[in-house]
Amino acid sequence: MAFLSRYLCGLIGALALSGLAGAAQAQTPCAGAAPAVGAELHGPVLHILDADHLCVAQGATPDQWVEVQLAPEPVQTTATLQPSRGSLMAVAFAQNVTCRILDQADGLPVAACRLDDQSLRGLTRQPAAYVAGQAWR
Repeated sequence: MAFLSRYLCGLIGALALSGLAGAAQAQTPCAGAAPAVGAELHGPVLHILDADHLCVAQGATPDQWVEVQLAPEPVQTTATLQPSRGSLMAVAFAQNVTCRILDQADGLPVAACRLDDQSLRGLTRQPAAYVAGQAWR
């Protein structure tokens, strides 16, 4: 009986871990092909993964959404707020952006993205974006 109990506990644990591994792999629905370095990507932001990763739609379905990592930018000395997923959601979600692909890192394009001719990274550091971002989950 003790063997059966240990076996069932081990089996339940293995199933739980395999479910977590699958969830980690399915973290992003964005499956569009990454453009080449130097290319520009235009479209609405339809998914935000965290403060550094977003998906730009090139079509209606997630297989046409391209995940990009925002390129780092120098922080202005007046900027005290760190960008967050919420501030990026407040600034960029459902907005049309233009991203220039600068590099590739870990299979993802690294891009400098702009919204209304302003740096997306810079906009996420604005106090209004930070406050609005507090409401996003």
